[in-house]
Amino acid sequence: MNSDPRERDSASDEKLLALQSLLQSNTLSKSESIRRILKYLVEAAVSGHGAEIKEYTIATEALKCPEDFDPRADNKVRVQMQRLRKKLEEYYSGEGARDPVRIIIPVGHYAPQFESGYAGKSVHEEGDKPPLPVAAPMLPRHSLTSSLRGRQGFILILVISILALAISVLRRPVVHARSTGGKIALPPSLGCLWGPFVSASTPTLIIYSNALFLMSTQGDLYRYFAAAARPLPLGAKVPSLAGLERTGPLPSGVGPLYYFDAYTGTGEVVAAARVAQLLSDEDQNFDIERDGVTSYEEIRGSNVIFLGASLEDSVLRTLPIRADLVFEEASRSDFMGSLEIRDRYPGPGQPSIYRLQRDPKTQALVGEYALISLLPGVTPGHYIMVLAGISTIGTEAAAEFACTKDCMKTIAGILGNHPGKDQTTSYFQALLHVQVRDGEGAKATCLFVRKLAFQPRVALSVHADAARRTGTPHP
Repeated sequence: MNSDPRERDSASDEKLLALQSLLQSNTLSKSESIRRILKYLVEAAVSGHGAEIKEYTIATEALKCPEDFDPRADNKVRVQMQRLRKKLEEYYSGEGARDPVRIIIPVGHYAPQFESGYAGKSVHEEGDKPPLPVAAPMLPRHSLTSSLRGRQGFILILVISILALAISVLRRPVVHARSTGGKIALPPSLGCLWGPFVSASTPTLIIYSNALFLMSTQGDLYRYFAAAARPLPLGAKVPSLAGLERTGPLPSGVGPLYYFDAYTGTGEVVAAARVAQLLSDEDQNFDIERDGVTSYEEIRGSNVIFLGASLEDSVLRTLPIRADLVFEEASRSDFMGSLEIRDRYPGPGQPSIYRLQRDPKTQALVGEYALISLLPGVTPGHYIMVLAGISTIGTEAAAEFACTKDCMKTIAGILGNHPGKDQTTSYFQALLHVQVRDGEGAKATCLFVRKLAFQPRVALSVHADAARRTGTPHP
């Protein structure tokens, strides 16, 4: 006997509400491709077309792949489904623990299942954890533009109010190529850097660095650096300081400390917006993640863009890539993470160290340096881009320079990628000098561009601090 249509409508509404809760969650807010897949799967199942869900239909309907998509030659859907299942598990173990209906996608299947009865279940007890600041929201895809210009001064950490401001100002809908009939043509001067990222068949992964702090019960934050220690869950009580480093002694009388890694620099946030806008204009799918939740395995099959220096980025710090210009901890005491850039092979008359520049009277920052690096990816056929400054201001300046065609003409000209020529992608590093006025990057100038040659069997750290932390020699 058929069920009451009103019961079917009520059940469908509950399933769609469960879908909306997931789509609006922080867990999925940074993964647009996963959100597309989930929306397609649930809506197809609710509308009675669950039997039509196949790997091919997911690729063409959800990910908008061309009709000649071949699942046997391209594992894009399978990779994204694995990520989706992980995200569902993460969501329901945290912010969605009390959702009355859960969406489940069993391994080996694409059609979703729906489980109910969780509304009355309690979440884990908080114990003696102190009240935590609200976690910084993730930057959603397609709400990012380059219009954020009112930046707060020269600070390392970014509290939620600034991130919320960034998102609200950047919230402008992006018009896609598939809705307009063609994507924006990439300027030739940008092709030498962005060509591999805008032509890839898989989403580009944008990873922005975030600093690690330990928080006291009074809410005070103490700066630490993780070595090989496995990150703890956000807000977890730190049982031991083993595997953590601090540049100075901990004040006496500080009680229990709690793990907190949800802060990032203002420059990294604006850089993520700038890069995301360029990829959106080129109709290139991408995901945005912070370093604290990114694993080495996630970057193996992707083109990756790192925003920020390796001192804040545990994944970037350990990549087996050789580079000429590297970030190091400064030998002298300095704030902003005590970074400097070392040129391992300086030319005649060129310095080997580049540091923050200060006003001799006030010690205010008046200049710094940044790097634009195009490096080989973890697996063949992929690329890594690093946009990073000595400070967060330099990171923002590097992203702005890399996304502006007039600025990139300098690099394109040095590399020989002139309009009309057959362009080939070359690995390189560009050193920028950034003028700083009133705590903001006023002007960036490219000092030189260094072409890089990589040997397949070379496996040296891209940053010298990785060698220091792991105990391996750094040339």
